[in-house]
Amino acid sequence: MKNASLNIGIVGVGRFGSRHLDKWIAQDKVKLIGFCDIDPDVQTSVQKNKHIPNFPLEALIAQADIIDIVVPAISHYAIAKQALEAGKHVFIEKPFTETLEQAQNLANLAKQTGCFIGIGHIERFNPVFLALKKNLNAPLISLNAYRQGPFIPGVGLDVSIIMELMIHDIDIVRQLIPSPIKNITAEGDIIHSNKIDRATAVLTFENGCKATLFASRAEDSRRREIICSTNSNTYTANLMERSLSVSNSGEIVSFKEYDAMAEELHDFAEAVRNNQKHLINETDGLAAIRISKEIEKCILG
Repeated sequence: MKNASLNIGIVGVGRFGSRHLDKWIAQDKVKLIGFCDIDPDVQTSVQKNKHIPNFPLEALIAQADIIDIVVPAISHYAIAKQALEAGKHVFIEKPFTETLEQAQNLANLAKQTGCFIGIGHIERFNPVFLALKKNLNAPLISLNAYRQGPFIPGVGLDVSIIMELMIHDIDIVRQLIPSPIKNITAEGDIIHSNKIDRATAVLTFENGCKATLFASRAEDSRRREIICSTNSNTYTANLMERSLSVSNSGEIVSFKEYDAMAEELHDFAEAVRNNQKHLINETDGLAAIRISKEIEKCILG
């Protein structure tokens, strides 16, 4: 399969899935063979404007090498399970699954079938994060992450804000702090939905580092920022404005526009082609879900 073209099928071509579809169309060495979506208007629009055929899920899985799952989290498990049992590789938008048990089941199934799972923790491909990780030259003593925006009706409301947004920073923290978590405390509010809409979590690690994560879908302004402190320096990574500042030098490094989504999908396809696990796989997905659920438990009891 190393030099072969891979057949891609997308399940879910809504607000986010339509972006995945465009990224796959633009890539070499892959062929977007079709999609599956339950919305008749989406079916008509995609077939007419993109000239991509719509298939029932079972038929799409049968023809594809990779199934890209971009539906609400409540449906991730059932679709991924069906695809893995059919011997297909799956790329799943975050969160990996709705529950910890589902995440563990899919991880076991991937091991049994020899199929690969990729998880859409897209910030790992963000050049600002990559530069932050590369430039950290001493152990962290603290990390503060902010990820917020306004409420958008119907977007991400099948899961809490921890699973929708904070989970990105949970994954980032795991990359920057190489130590087991000792303790988690959290508080949050239900504001616009029947799930947690605003949350603050404090993760204390065995090496003494403390990470404070804030996420909200109930704010007037948008913010995506990570502030890391060592004994001698503070690094501020602005993921929205694509900049990294370093306190002791006063240096601010700016980054050009990038396409992290295209990179993560390309990287997964290359991993499948070369018969190796993806950079962000079921182990990462399982860890992020486990921490997310502990935070939710702290808030909801």
